[in-house]
Formats: sequence, C-alpha cells, structure tokens
Amino acid sequence: MSKLNVLIGGEYSGTIRDAFLALGHNAMSCDLSPTAVPGPHYQGDWADVENDGWDLAIFHRTCTFMANSGAKHIYLNMSKNGGLNEDRWLKMGRDAWAFWHHMQTCPVKFAAWENPVMLGYAQLMIGKPNQTVQPWWFGTDENGPDNVKKATCWWVKGGLPPLRRTGTLDGSTARDEVFKMAPTSDPEERRMARSKFTPGHAAAIARQWGDFVMAQKQLGTNPTPKMNFYPEFVPNSHPSGGDRHGE
Repeated sequence: MSKLNVLIGGEYSGTIRDAFLALGHNAMSCDLSPTAVPGPHYQGDWADVENDGWDLAIFHRTCTFMANSGAKHIYLNMSKNGGLNEDRWLKMGRDAWAFWHHMQTCPVKFAAWENPVMLGYAQLMIGKPNQTVQPWWFGTDENGPDNVKKATCWWVKGGLPPLRRTGTLDGSTARDEVFKMAPTSDPEERRMARSKFTPGHAAAIARQWGDFVMAQKQLGTNPTPKMNFYPEFVPNSHPSGGDRHGE
C-alpha cells in the first residue's frame, strides 16, 4: 500500500494524526504545545515544517476571535448598546486575514482548514466553507464520544471531496455538551475541552481524504485550482495560526 505524508497543524491531541497512522500512513502533528499522547509531533509553528513535502495537510486555525459563539464579545459590556469592542474587532480581522492568506499561500497541494461556525464578518473575509459537518455523523454509539453537537466547518483545497457520513446516528440523541460546558477556574482547560476533536470524525478524514489523495497521486493528476493571490495586500508579517485552540 502506498503511504501518504500527512501534516496535522494545530493539533496536540494526536487524534487525526493517529487515525492516519492507523491506516499505515506517515503522519505528524504540530502545535506550540507538546503532544498529549506519544507519537510523531513537532512542537512549534507549522510554518517551520509545512514546506517539507507533505501530500496532505489538515489545519486547525485559531478560532477565539472569529467564532460565532463569541459574538457577544464584539461589543463592550457584551451589549450593542455599549458600542464596538475595537480591540476584539481588530483581532477578529487579523485572524480572518491570516486564515485567508494561509489558504492562498499554503504549499501543500491537498489541504483542509477546520473552524467552528464563524461570525459573518469573518466569513466575508475568508469565504463560505465547503462543508459543515456534525460529529454525530460519524458515530455509532449513543453514549460514545462522537454523539455530540458541534457544527464543524471545512474549507478545502485540491478538490478534496465532502466528507460522507459513516455513522448510524440521526442526531436526535446528540449531546449539546460543548455549548453548555460550564465555566471552570482554568480558562485554558475549558478551551481545550471545547475544541476536542472526535475519533469518528478523524477516522472519516483519514479514510476518505487519504484514499482520495492516494488515488490522485496514482493518476498523476493535479486538480488544485489556481488560487487568487494579491501580493500588494501581504503585510510584513502575519500569524501562522500555529497556536491553535488545542485539537
């Protein structure tokens, strides 16, 4: 069997990395945090390694200031009557720009970017996602880790196809634990828990996108669409997103 070289950027949990490893591929996760479980991992910015000849890359970009779940924070005192929170708006714009710019310049032929549902303002800058999925699409056990509600958006490059449902659940029993997660004394711990990726979703990515990229390699085709890149808009520096919220 042919092997792919796969980079998982912004992942410390090893969930998607290990799903690819289980299928016999070479995979490495990358995050500013150390890996939570043993396995191939680069602790640092993905910009350091994304030019190393990967066949496929999956990126989890920082979502703190772009997520629709934080809409109330774009206003002072969390109220429209309080006026705009200029610092929050600037950070949202910065991260949206970095997201868009990375999609335009990523050197990996086949790539995908994940984020939760975004604020409309951020999405105007980035563009609509190619697909939005739910973890329960990939679950078979009502009490299992995949049976949760968490709209997950994907932007893809290289003609990666929409993910197909692999589970048997219909969503009627899906838990809303991510949205309803109670505050904790450690905001970082809560942030990591809310961003946890589910194993069924990871397995579907590894199987479906892995098979697609292998098929394209065997055919020797390059369906990557030409990306629109405007160098006059490129700042002197931009955040790569390597400090993702902790997948």
